[in-house]
Amino acid sequence: MSRKTQAMNPHRNCSNASRPKKPPRPSPHARRKPPMQADDHAVEVILSEARRFMVPLYQRKYQWGDERLGPFWEDVEAKAAEVLDGDSKFQHYMGALILAPIDEGSRIGVTPRVQVVDGQQRLTTFQLLLAAIREVARDHGADDVIAYVQDYILNPLKSKDTDPLTRFKLTPTPSDREIFHDVLEKEYKAVRVKYHQFYYGQRVPKNTPWRSLRAYDEFRKRVDYFVKFGPSDIEAPELEDIEDGEGQAALAEERLEALLKAVLNRMKLVVITLGEGDDAQVIFETLNSKGEPLLAMDLVRNNIFHRAEKEETSIDALYKELWDPFDDYWWRANAPNARPSRPRIDHFLAHVLAAETGEKISMRELYAEYRGFAVPKGRPRFEKVEDELRLLQRHAPIYETLEGRIKADPAMAWLGKKLGVWQVTTAYPLAMQIAASELADGDKMTLARLIYSYIVRRALSGLTAKNLNKVFQSLTQRFVEDGVSLEVFTAYFAGRDGDSTRFPNDEEFQRGILSQPAYRLAPSARIKDVLWELENASKSALAERVEMPDGLQTEHVLPQSWTSDWPFEDAVDRSRYDGDPASEERDRMLHTLGNLTLITGGLNISSGNKSFAEKKAKFAEHTGLFLNKWFVNKEAWAEGDIRQRGEHLALAAPKIWIGLEESK
Repeated sequence: MSRKTQAMNPHRNCSNASRPKKPPRPSPHARRKPPMQADDHAVEVILSEARRFMVPLYQRKYQWGDERLGPFWEDVEAKAAEVLDGDSKFQHYMGALILAPIDEGSRIGVTPRVQVVDGQQRLTTFQLLLAAIREVARDHGADDVIAYVQDYILNPLKSKDTDPLTRFKLTPTPSDREIFHDVLEKEYKAVRVKYHQFYYGQRVPKNTPWRSLRAYDEFRKRVDYFVKFGPSDIEAPELEDIEDGEGQAALAEERLEALLKAVLNRMKLVVITLGEGDDAQVIFETLNSKGEPLLAMDLVRNNIFHRAEKEETSIDALYKELWDPFDDYWWRANAPNARPSRPRIDHFLAHVLAAETGEKISMRELYAEYRGFAVPKGRPRFEKVEDELRLLQRHAPIYETLEGRIKADPAMAWLGKKLGVWQVTTAYPLAMQIAASELADGDKMTLARLIYSYIVRRALSGLTAKNLNKVFQSLTQRFVEDGVSLEVFTAYFAGRDGDSTRFPNDEEFQRGILSQPAYRLAPSARIKDVLWELENASKSALAERVEMPDGLQTEHVLPQSWTSDWPFEDAVDRSRYDGDPASEERDRMLHTLGNLTLITGGLNISSGNKSFAEKKAKFAEHTGLFLNKWFVNKEAWAEGDIRQRGEHLALAAPKIWIGLEESK
């Protein structure tokens, strides 16, 4: 070899160990290994195919507890409600399913098998829910639903199938297998009999080691409730309200079919199928390392700044000024009073979209909702991404005010406290619209009071709270169309006299105070809020106004467990359980507002079921509330006294919780 040739080949004099190795040239006859494939599919597509999903031994047994089952069910119920309402815009992403083929190629006459590398927990959950739907369908004689479900949990056997477990679409780890397959194959009554030792009373306890049995039992109860009463946040007829048996059966089947459509058609999984060269065990361990899942707002952020990169702007400066505040931990903590359970940042974004568009926004498809808002039909809504970010920044202080973090607006700070007590965050978009409007401060406060009044009046009148989300959503739409004003708000309720939407007038409100069981209609903190507002209204003009102190409790003046120490007005001795109409009337009236007051926890325990004379003495000595001055000159406390105090409170109530007429 010439020196020239050696000079042109610098590796000529290197040792073999240091020379770069050329990759071997593949043989033209070598078979290529199929690459990893990924696609998203509706659950029905995944489960409709005749194949066996095999959970490998290295995976855990079924682990999902109530903290996972609750949100899972809420997602399904929300989608089923959309189906019933004819308003299902998006499929809902439920996570990933990673599969690895077990047999090379397909064998004629044998059901193919795939190994579930990741996603077996959610796949098992879908199967358990389908089994629960089937059993509730059995209770209602919905044979078509039963037959339909069977196709998604059981395989038809092929001619060369020899393993008896082939009939099940999913084969879990051995420790879970028997219970799981019994749930899929047996009727609910047979499961209860076989596994009776795992039940405590009428349910499987939360701390059971048999999580699949707990999930199945809980799903069955929730499906049964859904079929009987409809979605939890929508006013709907109860099965018992329909006298016709065929009508009941038809409604039950309609709700069961809505659940099936939600589970099978409106839920989707990203299915990743590994290639032959992929190590399933390594991938499983990698996927289950300690990683934080992306929030919807993380996806939104990535989308926003991906688009910003195409503009001639400083991404770093834009991020620091307009996005960095949202990275504070406060925004990523779950919103305490909102459903579903999601970080504040996600709820904030949903409220902004609702306030800006007036449309119903699905929390479960928040990223898709935002893309549709920012770039509707492929055309950007904003001239620059900076404008988009500034919109979020304008709304942020009001959301923080409503949540009690800051006080950027007095009216919204007050309203936020009330909405928090009553857990009605669906009114936040309305509040954001009011705060962003050019209304005078007085008009903003009046609208805030009307929103609060609407919630309280409906509760104390015994009207449902299920449709509040729909009412507030349609009000935001009206504000988008006609502008924010008192006139638009009051006009919205004109002619709306149905039980699900009307704004109770003074007469209905006062009638509710006198007759409705306020203690049961507005439990816990809500009834304390009502009583504290009445306490403030009872004060003289010279008395100081303070926040409700901690530790106050609601007290029944005439006790729930009344005894002979609490005589009737006619002096007839009656028992609580003798079925006497006067006893039943007393039990009804003792929960009305006229019999309720506020005292400290210690005084509550001390008073207990003591006679009125003893209670009155303790009230006089230990409480200075104006509400309790009512009892000072009373010698006894019975139904007439409760009614008299109720009438007094009913006269004061419309001045606190103003009506539509008072707002003009």
